[in-house]
Amino acid sequence: MIYDILEVFKKLYDESKDKIILDNYLLKDGLYVIVDDNNQEEFFIYKADKKIADKDLCLLDLNKNRRRDRYFDLTQKDYYSEWLNANKMFFDKKIHSINYFSFFVKVESFISKDEKKLIDRNNIQKHFEGFIDFSKYTKPEEKKVLKEFKDTFEDENRKQNILKHLNFIEKNIDRYIEIAQENDVKNYIKVFFETDIEKYQKESEIYYSLKIFNDIKYSLDNGGFTFGLSDSNMGLNSKKPFLEHKSRKKEAPFLIKKDEAIMTKKFFDWLKYQKYQNKKPLGEEFFINRDFKEKSLITEYDYIPSKIDRFDDSIYYKNYVNAFENKNIIENDTIDSLGQLEIMVDEIIFNHQLMNNYYGEVYNKLNKSFANLIYLTREAMINYFKKYDDRAFKTIIFKYGLDFVLEHIRHNRELGAKKCMNLYLSLKNYYLKKEEKEIMDIKAMQKTIIEKLETSDYQELNSEEFFYLCGQVVKYLLSQSEKEKKTADMLEPFLRANNSKKLKQDIELTFFKYKHKISLNHVKFNNAMSIIMAYENIEKLSQNMDSFLVGVLSQNIFYIKNEE
Repeated sequence: MIYDILEVFKKLYDESKDKIILDNYLLKDGLYVIVDDNNQEEFFIYKADKKIADKDLCLLDLNKNRRRDRYFDLTQKDYYSEWLNANKMFFDKKIHSINYFSFFVKVESFISKDEKKLIDRNNIQKHFEGFIDFSKYTKPEEKKVLKEFKDTFEDENRKQNILKHLNFIEKNIDRYIEIAQENDVKNYIKVFFETDIEKYQKESEIYYSLKIFNDIKYSLDNGGFTFGLSDSNMGLNSKKPFLEHKSRKKEAPFLIKKDEAIMTKKFFDWLKYQKYQNKKPLGEEFFINRDFKEKSLITEYDYIPSKIDRFDDSIYYKNYVNAFENKNIIENDTIDSLGQLEIMVDEIIFNHQLMNNYYGEVYNKLNKSFANLIYLTREAMINYFKKYDDRAFKTIIFKYGLDFVLEHIRHNRELGAKKCMNLYLSLKNYYLKKEEKEIMDIKAMQKTIIEKLETSDYQELNSEEFFYLCGQVVKYLLSQSEKEKKTADMLEPFLRANNSKKLKQDIELTFFKYKHKISLNHVKFNNAMSIIMAYENIEKLSQNMDSFLVGVLSQNIFYIKNEE
């Protein structure tokens, strides 16, 4: 699975190498110190600000000047000095760096009142001395790996530089703690010794050679290549032995080359630092969804053999209910591409909650009824918008489209409900037209009803006309309320009516509540009440909810002047 995805990633990686990762790499909050060959220091403070999109603008010097000019340099040094995780420390879990050109510690490791959180200062010396020849690594597999770096370990200048850096840290760490506290730094202190970035990379390579695999005990050499158990998407260790193959000589479920393990690490690094809004960082070929709370895991992937871009037949988005936004009527439009439709479905139907919730928990973010709708519908949305499989999309729109309209209504988003109804009807009519089935003609129905009301034509309405007129009457009656804030609660009793008979009863009760505000000369409305009360068929509201809601949401005929 991972290797299918890596094929796509490698193409991009080969073009720009680690820059593809570093361009989005994020520093952690803390005090950053760069020390040059003459022991001259530069100090920077990084504190992420959610209000600032360009994170390099969050890097300041001690005089509070923005220092974005040093951000990329720091990200490079930081990236090549960061451990893989706490379980793969170099020497001490309280020291997070993995080469002798850097030193990462947390402020609390020096000032905490909890002794367990304090660093053993003797371990600073052991940490740096460990880089001289990595002699703390004594497993046969580790010794075999370290033979590749024999010439590096025998370099006397390198040894002297390690001891020089150790001496510098021991002399200055307390001063750095003071500077951090003076500047309200509560997280990291990170010290970098200035040198070519290639040296950072070379030193880090030793650490990766030892730590890149899940557990080096599973490693083996074959054909001049080192193979080991991947540490990505793999949870195998002494406490979790469930994936071991007990019947094989090598118990690891699968092995990969070291180069592949490194590339996999880079892929997950790149994945980790993608901007949250960017769902397609590799273009149309690759869609990702992330949860930054946990270690990166690939939980689902799919191979897409074909792709939808532009529709053969555009979807006509029509303002059926004559909705206005910012005092301007919403214009009719065409939806020409799948991407455009996805954005509109997310914005209008899901109230901007689809694209950010394709995966993961939503009950802790949204109200229960809306969360239920997302769980019921999002798989079909993923299949259509991400995998170009439209088989379930139409069914979901027909089955749940009105539920989303009701969700808008019940949360007092009247404009949202109107726009949702427009998109629901546009999609429904698009599919009905393709199947050559009858389409609801709201404008013609409205015209017919107005003519009946104005001429006192008591000819029986069909079900579509009846429920539409009920919606119009309900909205008009509720508008007579003197409440300053008219909420969806006023509409709820009508939405809960089981059938046309109960709906008529609720309308009649509401009419008596507001009849003192309705003129005897309001012929159109009084005729509407008479026609509704004369309707004898018993039909379920649930089967005619679209007509009722169109009546509630569309332009109210009782406010339309006769000449209109």
